[in-house]
Amino acid sequence: MKRILLTTFCIVAMILSTNAETYTHTFKNGELTTEGGTVTLSDLEWSATSSTYIGWSAQKGIQIGSKATVNPTYTLSTSSLAGCKIKSVTVNSSIAASSDAKLTISVGDNSSDAYTLTTSDAAYTFYCEDTTGDITISWEATQRAYYVKSITIEYTPDASTVIVPAPEFLTPAVVYADKVQVTAETTDQSAVLYYTLDGTEPSYEDYVNSTGSTKCSKYWVMYFDLTTTTTIKVIAVKVDGEAVFKSAVAEQTYIVSRTMPYVPVTEITSGNKYAIVAADSAATYFYEDKSYGYLPTKTATDVNGKYIETVECAGFTFTAAEGGYTIQDELGRYVYHTGTYTSFNYAAEKPAEGAVWSVTIDNEGNATIACDGYTVYYSTKHKTYGCYPADKITEEHVLPKLYMQREYPTYTISPAERSTFDRLETITVTCEEGIAATSDLKITAEGYTTAFTVKQTDSKTLTITAAEPLTTYNNRDLSINISAGDIILNPDGMNMILPVPTKYGVRTMVKYVLTGNAPAATIDEVSPANGSTVEELSHFVFTFSYYAGHSDDANLQPRLYAEGKDWTYALEITTVNSDGSNIGMQQAALKTTEPLIGNGTYILEIPDGYFCDGNGREVKGITLKYTVKNDSGETAGIEDIIAESKNGLTVYTTTGVKVAETADSSIIDALPSGIYIINGKKVFIK
Repeated sequence: MKRILLTTFCIVAMILSTNAETYTHTFKNGELTTEGGTVTLSDLEWSATSSTYIGWSAQKGIQIGSKATVNPTYTLSTSSLAGCKIKSVTVNSSIAASSDAKLTISVGDNSSDAYTLTTSDAAYTFYCEDTTGDITISWEATQRAYYVKSITIEYTPDASTVIVPAPEFLTPAVVYADKVQVTAETTDQSAVLYYTLDGTEPSYEDYVNSTGSTKCSKYWVMYFDLTTTTTIKVIAVKVDGEAVFKSAVAEQTYIVSRTMPYVPVTEITSGNKYAIVAADSAATYFYEDKSYGYLPTKTATDVNGKYIETVECAGFTFTAAEGGYTIQDELGRYVYHTGTYTSFNYAAEKPAEGAVWSVTIDNEGNATIACDGYTVYYSTKHKTYGCYPADKITEEHVLPKLYMQREYPTYTISPAERSTFDRLETITVTCEEGIAATSDLKITAEGYTTAFTVKQTDSKTLTITAAEPLTTYNNRDLSINISAGDIILNPDGMNMILPVPTKYGVRTMVKYVLTGNAPAATIDEVSPANGSTVEELSHFVFTFSYYAGHSDDANLQPRLYAEGKDWTYALEITTVNSDGSNIGMQQAALKTTEPLIGNGTYILEIPDGYFCDGNGREVKGITLKYTVKNDSGETAGIEDIIAESKNGLTVYTTTGVKVAETADSSIIDALPSGIYIINGKKVFIK
């Protein structure tokens, strides 16, 4: 599936595609029968006439007629593309030896000349020049067989038959703080997105002619941010020559507000800001210099019945005072009422009279805001708010509701952003009002390949854990990104996306600095343990405190030998919990080229620096001692013992590895205890 990203602005021109669609069918054995009738060939329905004989040739395709049963005429026709503009029809056809046949192709009322077929496969093309109508392919023959191997049709689809899938928004339509990057996708690989940000219908024609506000989208366009509440409308468009195919319009509204919208309340909290709302309208401010007036209205956005959002309304501050509340606008002016006027008055200083309002809210949220017998009502006739005495109230007057302005929920991330440390494993995100992760949330670490898991610790906490601890390397910065999905605050109320900065489509939640002098990895455990007694010795498994690798330096290689002997056993390195690399091991294993079963004491020396951590720091070396005790099998299968003569001896291990070829008996005496093949005989050397 191709994803085309919808961004909030587009500054590039679009290059239109003019490629026609192509239909191709290559015949298979059994697709045509002597009965004829309707057949489906590569998703198109064709009508086939009956035939005296239908056969098959692996080289030439479907055989029509034969030497014994000549088929004078045969026709394949389809109306499936009747509404499309046919550019060309190509038929690959041939005849049998000593046969004859002619081929004719027609589209609508236009027909090709008769093509004379040959014994060699050939492609016969009728160029139709955008003709519409049924397609018919006809053969005529007087003897033997003819063949059809494939059919190819190039055409421009009929707009009425082309369905372009409507775009789908990828960005959730919840409340965002500060800004939001919006993306959408279309599953049609040849479609381009066109969109508007002002609520008008997107128009491909307006975009091409520069007569409207429609913009285009390309997946490689730079990202821009929506910083205000915006309704986006988008369509997917396919263009093929003069044909334009459009999808249905997809629409989404994104609410962007650092100071959050207003929630309905049933009681007043002194000092908070409130919107006065009624009849789906929210009060705005009276900004004129006049000292009186009515409150005009502006339509608010009601989201899921849980809150409203309106850019123009910044809230009236209700402050407790003796006998009720004072009400101040965003300029700090007091709203008061005096005399017999139904309008409001404003004053920079608190007036001695008419500035204290009684406020009561019933169970349905209707607010009675009154002063000196005058009550605030919304007039459905005049679309304004005013103060009305009881004898002036009519059916056109509606009591308002109070919506309290709420701030964006606060959250904390631990460790805090820009924390400096040398090892990071767990991050917690906490919000007292509730926090949740969407199902497709995916956390990644920039520059690291380790995965993260997200766990809902409780209703207020998300715990993000790295599959492998992140440790220092070249004192790098680390960005923890939300690359898909989102973290939502206050999931049981107003769902709000965690506000995080974004860059080129990657949502960065927090940055850290990985630096410092972390201790080198340490060997936590060795199996078999130091001092173990075993029947055979073959593997040594080392477990590290955290990731470590090993050195290939020839001077830092481990050494395994029998106590009292200088001759060393060959060792191989293997890895555990790795991806086939010797770097990034949590466990490492050494093994002998063959198991050691000879009784005795064996010493394994791991030098300083053979194992090193991810920063190249040396892991301290260790010396391990093992006892092999294998009384039951130490002399089994020995055919002879060579005790005195050791002249001209060739020595092999039991696995066929040559150990020595010498006449020096001291070399044989120095061999580690074990079973050897000496001059073709098994010998046990103590």
